[in-house]
Amino acid sequence: MKNMYSPDVHRYLCQQRDKEFLALYHPTLDALLEKGMPLGKARRAAVEFTITNGHPRYHVNHENAYRRVCHLLKADEKHGNGARTYEGKEEIGLAETRLRRHMWKEITQQVRELCTYGLSVDRAVEHILEHGRASRFFITPSTALTKICIHERSRALR
Repeated sequence: MKNMYSPDVHRYLCQQRDKEFLALYHPTLDALLEKGMPLGKARRAAVEFTITNGHPRYHVNHENAYRRVCHLLKADEKHGNGARTYEGKEEIGLAETRLRRHMWKEITQQVRELCTYGLSVDRAVEHILEHGRASRFFITPSTALTKICIHERSRALR
């Protein structure tokens, strides 16, 4: 079994997320281009639409998800909904951190709901990672752009 922090596992999960994103992005871009939208505007609109309207799988490994969900469940029990997460105060403003935190809270809420039906936390996490769908892609538009246009890696969406 690979270590949960293995670069190979992380790379594989990111590649799966990127494939799922691109499979939804390209038809959206094609539809916008057919309507006569300029490429730059169409690309931005397709990225925004795909990020917010896609319902991808959660591309995280089980061990990491289990550890974080347990932490959030225990923190909620101790401190209520204002529980402190892993991030420090300096990271709270970063878009990637907010998205990541939102994803973990979403997974935790789904686990909590499944646990009311008698599943253990471990089984609930496993079920959500295998069968659950996320409310959106938890990536920023600039990250999405790097997946679309290799030549534009240093450019962010403006």
